[in-house]
Amino acid sequence: MGVIVRKAESEDTLRLQRLLAKAGVMEQVYDEEPTEFIVAENEQNELIGTAGITEIGKGEGLLRSLVIDSEKTGAVFLMEFLETATAFAKKKGFGSLYILTSGKQSFLGQMGFSPVAPDHIPKNLKQSAHYRKNAVRSPQVMHMSLTVNK
Repeated sequence: MGVIVRKAESEDTLRLQRLLAKAGVMEQVYDEEPTEFIVAENEQNELIGTAGITEIGKGEGLLRSLVIDSEKTGAVFLMEFLETATAFAKKKGFGSLYILTSGKQSFLGQMGFSPVAPDHIPKNLKQSAHYRKNAVRSPQVMHMSLTVNK
């Protein structure tokens, strides 16, 4: 299956909203916090995945709305798409990436994310609109360092 991953454009907004709604993610694609989205399309030009990156502080990003169409893709694609999203964040200059999740998402740990204790959640993340809207539904915060340790 051929997949193209690219930066989302304004023409993608309606398709992004549909994919998010199908996954039960009820939020605006472009809300009060500037977010850059990437999208994945299959050979039929169908949107099969998306992820957004929001800057929450100098060098810190929030990976949000990581969604794939499970009817058209699988777990392997999710892992590959997550790798692409983290590479995109690193290319944008982020050295640190956070994600909110519900429950235990073992694949996030396999990809390099670590749980953050509630008392260690950064203030700038807690102040973000995305955190305030979703912390009850997705209370687990996970973190990944995108910098290479020397």
